Amino acid sequence: MRPRHAVMALLSTVLLGLAACADDGGLAPEDDEGWRPGGKADETGVTLDYKSYDVLFTNPLCRDYTYPSPIKSADGSTTLTSKPKNVYCSKADVAASADRASSPQHRLIEWVRPLGAGDEIFLAYLSFSNAAVGDELCAAAERGAKVTFVLDASSTQSERLAGCGATILLRGHAGSIGYAHNKVILINPHQAGPADADEGYLRMSFSSGNMSSGVVTHHENWHFLEAARDGYFAQAHVCLMEAQVDATASSGRTQYKTALNRCRAAIDAEEEDDIKAFFIPNKDDSKRANRYLTGAVADAASIDMGAHRFGHSALVSALERRLADGLTVRMVADDDLYWLDPEVGDPVKTGSNEPFEAVNVARLERAGGDAFEARYLETNHGEFLLHHNKYLLYRDADGAPFGLIAGAANLTTSGFADNFENIYFIKVPHVLEAFATQFARVWDGERAPGDDQDPPVATPRGLMPERNVAGQ
Repeated sequence: MRPRHAVMALLSTVLLGLAACADDGGLAPEDDEGWRPGGKADETGVTLDYKSYDVLFTNPLCRDYTYPSPIKSADGSTTLTSKPKNVYCSKADVAASADRASSPQHRLIEWVRPLGAGDEIFLAYLSFSNAAVGDELCAAAERGAKVTFVLDASSTQSERLAGCGATILLRGHAGSIGYAHNKVILINPHQAGPADADEGYLRMSFSSGNMSSGVVTHHENWHFLEAARDGYFAQAHVCLMEAQVDATASSGRTQYKTALNRCRAAIDAEEEDDIKAFFIPNKDDSKRANRYLTGAVADAASIDMGAHRFGHSALVSALERRLADGLTVRMVADDDLYWLDPEVGDPVKTGSNEPFEAVNVARLERAGGDAFEARYLETNHGEFLLHHNKYLLYRDADGAPFGLIAGAANLTTSGFADNFENIYFIKVPHVLEAFATQFARVWDGERAPGDDQDPPVATPRGLMPERNVAGQ
C-alpha cells in the first residue's frame, strides 16, 4: 500500500490535471465577444507580436482560353468568345504562375530551401501532390532537417518524401473525427534553428490551400508570418502540432480536446485580441469558432464572402435572417456551384459541390433580393482546378472591415465541428486591408497598386455562358 502522503500527492496531481482539462486552454469565457467592431470594453489590448505578416493570394497567371465557337451569355445580352483571363487555367500555366515572387509556391520554396541539420519543419495538410515543394522538402530532409508531415491519406509525393527520411503521419477518420483537413506549417517550432534569421520569432503559415495546385493555380489565400515565440498565438500552434503528432491525442475528439486544452493552459502569455485560432474538432474551439462566425454576421452591415463548399446551416440561417434586416452580402464561389442550380438548367455536377449547396445560395438570393449577389469564378473542371478560398470579410456601416474569418475549414458544418481544422478570426488591420483589396480585384476588376497583371474577375450570373463548355 502506498504511504498516505504519496496518495495525497498523486491525488493532487490528478486534480491539477483535471483542472487543466476543465480549463478552456487559455481561451476566453462564454461571454467572449471579441468579434465586435469595437471589441469589448474590458479587452486587454494584447496584439499579435510579429516581425512580418504577408498575405499572398495565388491569383494565377494564365494564357487566354477560347471557346470552340462563340456562345451566348445566360441572359442573352452578349456573345462570349473566351474564358475570363487568369481565372480559367491549366497545368500548362503552373510554371508562369509559380515563378512570380508573389506566388505562395515561390515563398514556400524560399522558406524550405535553407533548412538543414538542426532545423525542423512541421506540415499538416489534407493532400500533398505538389512536386516542386516536394523536391525542396526531400532535399531538406536529406541535408538533415527533421521533416514531419501530417496527411489525411498517403500520396505519391508523401511516399517519395518518406524515402528521403521524412516522417509521414496519417490522421483523421478515427474516433468520429472526419478528414485531416488542417493547413499549417511551422518551421523550428520548439526552438530557433540554423536557418532562422531571428531566434525570437517562429516562421509559420496557414492557408485555404492544400500542398497541391493550391499553391499555384487554384484561387487561394496564404498567410506567411513570423510570430513571437513567446506569444500565445505561436505557442498555441505548437500545442496543435504536438496533439497532431501524438497518436493518442489525435485518436479521438475527447483525447484531442484534453491534449490541446492542457497544453494551452500551460502557456504563460495572454491570448491576443486581434487574432484568434480555433482548432477543430476540439469542442470548446468549435463552439467558439461558431460564435465568432455567426456573431460577426449579427454585427456586420455588409459581408464579402469567398466560398468553395457552402453547407454550414447555422451560417446560412444567420445570413438569411440578417438579409431581411438590412445586411448586404457579396459572394464569390466556384462555378461548380452555379452549374448545380436547377434554375440554370438540368443540374450538372462538375466538382465536389452538392445540390443542397446551390439551394443554400438560392435561399439567400430569395431572402436578400438585390442585397445578396453571388458571382462565380469559371475554373477548369477538367483539371479539377477550383476557387478554393473560404473567408468572410465583415464590414461596419461605413464599409470599413472589422473582422475576417479565414483558414483551412470550408464553410460547412463539418468544417467547424468534425474535421481536423485550423480556423482564424483576424482583426490585424493590414490583413483586413489585403482581403478588401483582393475582393475589389475579384469583384470589380480593380488592379492592386503596381500590379500589371489582369485580376481574376468573378462573373455575374447573367454573364455566365449559357452552357457549360470547356475552354481550349
